[in-house]
Amino acid sequence: MSGSSLSFRRFALVISQQLLGTVLSILAGVALANMLSTAAFGEFNAAYGVMLIVSTFAGLGGSQFITVPFRHAVVSGEFALARGLRKWMPLCIIFAGIFAFGLVLTAHVVLGSNSAVRDQSFAAVLALVPLVALMTYLVGTANTHEAAGRAMFLFVPGLQLMILVGLGAVRLLGVDSFDVLDAAAVWAAANLVVCIALWRLNLVVERPEFKKGSLATAWSVWVTGAFPYLVSGVVNVTLIQAPFMVLGWIHANGENAAMFAAADRLAQLLSVAGISATAIFLPAIADAIEARSRRDYRQLIERWFLVVGSATGIGILFIVIFGEALLGLFGDVYRQAYWLLVVVSSSIGITMIASIFLSVTQYAGAGKSVIVISAIWTLAGLTAMVVLGEHWDTMGIALAQGGAFLGMYFTFVVRASVLMKRRLR
Repeated sequence: MSGSSLSFRRFALVISQQLLGTVLSILAGVALANMLSTAAFGEFNAAYGVMLIVSTFAGLGGSQFITVPFRHAVVSGEFALARGLRKWMPLCIIFAGIFAFGLVLTAHVVLGSNSAVRDQSFAAVLALVPLVALMTYLVGTANTHEAAGRAMFLFVPGLQLMILVGLGAVRLLGVDSFDVLDAAAVWAAANLVVCIALWRLNLVVERPEFKKGSLATAWSVWVTGAFPYLVSGVVNVTLIQAPFMVLGWIHANGENAAMFAAADRLAQLLSVAGISATAIFLPAIADAIEARSRRDYRQLIERWFLVVGSATGIGILFIVIFGEALLGLFGDVYRQAYWLLVVVSSSIGITMIASIFLSVTQYAGAGKSVIVISAIWTLAGLTAMVVLGEHWDTMGIALAQGGAFLGMYFTFVVRASVLMKRRLR
């Protein structure tokens, strides 16, 4: 177990960057909520939630899969297959994004007559799909070229800063009317700037061997390798964004979608510690599992609970005390989402504490279990959202989502415990 890899200084650096991105995201949400009506704010977020699901599908699992062949090329010195993947994967992602855009938009036009999202609004936001999918892939490639810090800065706080600059420019120009189409244009411009910056970053940091020389293709290997990441990514994002699907299309209500969006934005503060700790702890935990060291593994898990558990407790207390005032930043009407915020924040915080066991299950060689467990609980969560949402509106949807996440991660805790008892000495 490397002491340096778990140093307080490194954790503080990572959590500061993640916290900055989250705060900027909240500020972007606050600015947008104050520029749109409540219904329009809900409409945008409902469309944006579906866009994130579709963009994950369009990404084809490439942002995670790319690590293995790219790093293999660096270690082995055989770059032909990596060059082929470097050439074709971005084109495949763009094509998949355009195809998914056309398919989902057509389905919405034909079947979405009772939706809270208008056709033109949905088309404008959904047009982000190819750009977001490609941007996520470029973050993955930058990570393989050991530029993770710079890539994540561009992708998280950098993107939110560009959005704020765009919204600020609209304010300074004194635009009389601002609607969902205008918001989509601001988001598109910000994503385009960051995507170009990530592309330039990759050109700078990647080795010359990736750029020049013969290339080869291995389509069957690539599809087989990327498919588990694709399924896992789509399943997880679907459960996260499912409330916006339900509030946008099944129990269609723009105002309720707006309330959930405001609560969800603020609740992301509870994910900061878990996401940051994951970046620090995962390499050490992977090493402990590989070495079959029960002592190191248990020490790491204990330290994980101490760090993430403490931060979660403080975060939930912060939300309980200041949540209503923070919701008021979105507008006085959003204060009524206080208990919704408490429920969403609590479910995020608790699942963050248990989230490490998903990775433990993967590292123990049970990747298929991860997909099956995630898929089952996502389906259960979607069903519960539809049922409870009919009776208890947004609170019912929040409880259903939280219950699905808690059930999923409790299952991972049990599964990981069984696997570790067998694997570790």
